[in-house]
Amino acid sequence: MPDPVPGYILRPAIETDIPGILALMREMAEFERLTGIFKATGDSLRASFFGPTPAAHCLVIVPEDDDRTPIAYIMWFHNYSSFLDKRGLYLEDVYISPAHRGRGLGGWVLRHLARLAVDLDCGRFEWVVLDWNRNAIEFYEHHGAEVLHDWRVVRVTGDALRRLAQTP
Repeated sequence: MPDPVPGYILRPAIETDIPGILALMREMAEFERLTGIFKATGDSLRASFFGPTPAAHCLVIVPEDDDRTPIAYIMWFHNYSSFLDKRGLYLEDVYISPAHRGRGLGGWVLRHLARLAVDLDCGRFEWVVLDWNRNAIEFYEHHGAEVLHDWRVVRVTGDALRRLAQTP
């Protein structure tokens, strides 16, 4: 595991972390201007992380002196590359409370997930970043990530998803 950041613990989420994770997710939705699509609840997160078929994995960062209050959450899951014929590690969310930024936590998270991807024999480690979030883009590039300018996220949700599903 990469060297820890003094004063903090990075660990798998537990069910009692759900309220803190949900609060951090709401903060992230506000920052990303996406509160209009925010649907997560404590019950939905509990099912997603701890149900019989978990949809994602979640880590949290807590202060050493308060291991019950997450100050960051990291959500990831496996995807798959047909060309590599390997699963990958996909980082869905990483959010660090603003009061705790600038202390090396983001780099710690990326190193931890990169090590996990290597240990799990993943073909790649990837995520998306909003094109207007220059700070995040620069941070990721500083840590060796390549922002792929020739790829675009394609998404079908809500009513459009239901219509597509019903198309003969």
